[in-house]
Amino acid sequence: MASEEEAAQQAADTEQFVDHFLHRDRNDAGRYPSGITLLRDAAVKYRKSPMVLPWLNEKTQRMAYYVIPRRREELTAVRDLLVAFVGPSFAKYGYDAPAALDKPHEAAILKRYGAGSTFVVQATADTNERKRLRTALERMVEVVERAPARSWSAPKPLGRLLADFEAALLSGAPQAAQALLRQIDRQGGLSPANVKHLEIRLWAAQGRASEVLALRGLREVLLQDPPVLVKDMVLSALFTAHIEPALAEGDLARAVDALKAPDSHLSLLADGNLLALSEQAVRVLLVGMHARGEEEELSRSIALLDAAGRGDDVPGALAFYRRQGEPDSAQSDMAEGEKVPDETALSTWAEVVVAVAQGDKAAFDLCRRMDIRRGGTSVPPDSVSDSEMAEVFGSLTDAEYEVVWQYALGPFLQELTRSEVTFPHTLTTIMRSIVNQRCDPANLAVLDLLLELFLRSAPQAAEYEEFLEQLSVRFDEWVAPETAGQALDFVDRLVAWAAPAPAARVQTAQLLFAPLHLHMRRLDGAYLSTARSLSDELGLGLDWPEQTSSRTEESEPVVETAQILVYGLDEGVLQRVHDRITRQFPRVKVVLSAEKVASKHLKETARNSDFSVVITQCAAHAATNCIGQYAKEVVYPRGAGSASVTHAAITALYEHAARQDPSAQLR
Repeated sequence: MASEEEAAQQAADTEQFVDHFLHRDRNDAGRYPSGITLLRDAAVKYRKSPMVLPWLNEKTQRMAYYVIPRRREELTAVRDLLVAFVGPSFAKYGYDAPAALDKPHEAAILKRYGAGSTFVVQATADTNERKRLRTALERMVEVVERAPARSWSAPKPLGRLLADFEAALLSGAPQAAQALLRQIDRQGGLSPANVKHLEIRLWAAQGRASEVLALRGLREVLLQDPPVLVKDMVLSALFTAHIEPALAEGDLARAVDALKAPDSHLSLLADGNLLALSEQAVRVLLVGMHARGEEEELSRSIALLDAAGRGDDVPGALAFYRRQGEPDSAQSDMAEGEKVPDETALSTWAEVVVAVAQGDKAAFDLCRRMDIRRGGTSVPPDSVSDSEMAEVFGSLTDAEYEVVWQYALGPFLQELTRSEVTFPHTLTTIMRSIVNQRCDPANLAVLDLLLELFLRSAPQAAEYEEFLEQLSVRFDEWVAPETAGQALDFVDRLVAWAAPAPAARVQTAQLLFAPLHLHMRRLDGAYLSTARSLSDELGLGLDWPEQTSSRTEESEPVVETAQILVYGLDEGVLQRVHDRITRQFPRVKVVLSAEKVASKHLKETARNSDFSVVITQCAAHAATNCIGQYAKEVVYPRGAGSASVTHAAITALYEHAARQDPSAQLR
């Protein structure tokens, strides 16, 4: 605990920072003391509530409030407070995500509190709405400061948090996964190393190789011999950031130099079974053997890969190490620890799920290998019937279901996504178990994936009606302007696929639209446009405004010529995103990609686009890593449906246009 002297110094520093930020020479809000005094005094004197600092530029008539948590671990809680007290009723979209702090007047905040520390609540141009926004923020500050001391979040078992984290990653909801990671870290129960493992998983899922390699404490994590999955992700990050660019130019020496650098940590990653690793990780280890002059080991490893049918994993620059003749030599020389992992004990997905539910270590290892080598499993979905899988999921106890959710559900749904097998009854059973739980962001993301897989199965009318009836049980508990993206994603999927029971589709869409239409003045232009389009396609006869009244007096940046890349594996979603964006912005070129490898075309497109939108749902790591490495900017939508993706892309287009037009920026 800080001494009285330290506390006094901290208070003085805070007051100096606040007065510096609000000074009338830098901030026009400082010219109106009556409008800032309450928030200024609260920022200086209060200890529990977040600091709220107004900012005004009278020349551009732009106004915003900078909301700064007192402690970093309160970031998620402050976001929830903003949703509750402000929401889309009073603020522009983006108020609930930490700001980049890249504008000149934000430098003081960035220096004192760091990146990712602050929310920017932008006010509209309407004077009355600005007053209501200020009143809401003042109320938030007063209520939080005077509230009894309590936990910032409702208690949730650690196992469930971990399961939800995995579900969010699987379903393409990285923001939800990041919020869950903060909650896991804050709640405790995991060692610091295990928390770092989850952080590596989060960055890797988004293709953010540089963040993986720059992770604070990475060396300490690797010294503790982390799981193979974590090692694979670090090796893949090394490949993306250093090895692949060098090999693509035929510069093997540069790749060797990169691995010899102290911060590569290759010596902590060199041991392990090559056959248990992904293609990218294998290539790093092979280049590492070449760098250390281990010619015999390298030749033997290449022979091992050839014998396992993975000869394509060998970089062309190292092919001269391949032994000629003696095709069976690798089998005879193979060490016990380097054999192809035995996956034959569990031959069906029903056996895998049951084994995971019972805590079988071999089943856990099998699921982890599927996560590393996507598509490289010996348990095809068609090895079991739909009815048998539905019975297995339906018979799980609550405790067993938690374990299956955390370890087996992701790989199982990934395999369904890649295959032509359809399991409508199984998907209905899984969906029913999710609907009966809290509909938080992670669960909603999984429901969206289940809906996509179910509709793809061409269900019968009775199956279709049952699924939608179960799906809509708790719409009234979560559909709201704050979750408009998820709700519109659901409707979009219903519109995109054939409806064997049209009345059921219309009824479900009406249930989803009802809360949004009631509060349509709180939706921004991108969501309104999507809602209007979907309503017209379904013939619902709902009227949606072109834009909310608070935006009509405010000029949005003009979107000129631009090129964007939209990446994902669902080509139907990609095409719908393309059509909506080009319809609204004819001068914007939208390039679509569903590639699974880091092709030359993908690199060039990412490099030449103004920004890239990446859907991480079941994405291929090689492709997302490639985009993360070469793109100028990467945008991650909150969901994997076309409504969420379109919204993220349009928001990014306006931000890009604002950067091109300095007069439109908040200065």
